[in-house]
Amino acid sequence: MDNQTLAGLLADVPPADLKITELAAEITLPGGGLDLDAAAARQPEVELACAQAQDYAAATKRLLEAMKWQLRPRRY
Repeated sequence: MDNQTLAGLLADVPPADLKITELAAEITLPGGGLDLDAAAARQPEVELACAQAQDYAAATKRLLEAMKWQLRPRRY
C-alpha cells in the first residue's frame, strides 16, 4: 500500500455529519428506550440514516486498517 492509496482511502471517508445521532435522539423515549411507533413512522429516514452510518463505519475501518498496515513494525 502506498501513500496515494492511503490518501484515496482518506478522501473516501464521508463527512462525519451522521443523521443517526440526531434521529436517535428524536425517537428515544424519556426512559431511554426506542419509541417504536415514531421509528416506524419515520422508517425511510431511519433506513437512510442507518445506511449512512454503515457507509461511514466501513470507510473509516478501511482507513484504520490501512494506517495500521503502514505503521506496523518492519523487519529489515
